Amino acid sequence: MTPSCWICGAALDAGGHEPLVRVVCRHCGQKNLLQRTFDHFVPVETLGAGGMGTVYKARDTQLERLVALKLLHKDLSSGADHDAQLQQEARIAASVNHPNVVQIFSLGTDHGQFYVVMELIDHGSLDDLMESQGRVPEHQVLDIGIQIARGLRAAHRKGLIHRDVKPANILFVDEQAAKIGDFGLAAFATQESHHTESDRVIWGTPPYVAPERLCNQPEDVRSDIYSLGATLFHAVAGKAPIETSTNSATELFALKQHPAELRAIAPEVSPATARVLQRMIAPDPRQRFSLYDELLAELDGARRALEIADARRHSSRWSFSRLFRRN
Repeated sequence: MTPSCWICGAALDAGGHEPLVRVVCRHCGQKNLLQRTFDHFVPVETLGAGGMGTVYKARDTQLERLVALKLLHKDLSSGADHDAQLQQEARIAASVNHPNVVQIFSLGTDHGQFYVVMELIDHGSLDDLMESQGRVPEHQVLDIGIQIARGLRAAHRKGLIHRDVKPANILFVDEQAAKIGDFGLAAFATQESHHTESDRVIWGTPPYVAPERLCNQPEDVRSDIYSLGATLFHAVAGKAPIETSTNSATELFALKQHPAELRAIAPEVSPATARVLQRMIAPDPRQRFSLYDELLAELDGARRALEIADARRHSSRWSFSRLFRRN
């Protein structure tokens, strides 16, 4: 249905506009909030935007519930063959049912745009947490890392590689539970980029993208492990393993050969945690963990070591306090 101006009733030109933007009526000059429905999903609030598209809080008018609606940019939905590929990848992602993976409910195409409907996770992201408090406590970073690694492992068992693990894609259900989102879509952004080496555009967020992607080497589970490691490093240290504003894949690849030492930036981080994260971001994929089971065992070991060290410090403080009171 063509939207109309709420003042004069004239038809509005909605072509090319995203939902929930202000459109000026050509007849009376009134600004109108553009309401667009994608099949039976009605966007009600913009949650965020990224390289692939925009995410909205939306109302499912059939089931009367709130969901997350991701609209992919139109240049990622061009042609029947490509849409079929997108649908196949999203269907595989939807088959992953795990407490640490954002569930995909449905998908479709409307107004010439491919969309994915997901469960609504509205307690913020790791990116939001890092922005609000700078550095995230080590025990919390390890808990998040273990949960996301479990989610990535579940998806990998279905044959999926995420390709865009970063703080903004780690979402919180509550203060403890974390989920990884945006599965099954990043592959198509990389497949759509066919640039020569001299003009190749980096797809992904520079601090977290695996080095092998920058030189067109094959990606596998170790690429996601690198991105998760860089994400956790940034969260616990307050700084990414490499800091740069370059958009050159060649320059970025060179920088990633020499990542920062975590304990040089944050010396209070435990040796066990630093050892795990440093291995996750090794420039050579062969030096990283190759299995999620191995990674999870090391992350869990680092968490146990931290808990033991904290208990010992607490016991020492308690004993000293008792001695002080006696004297």
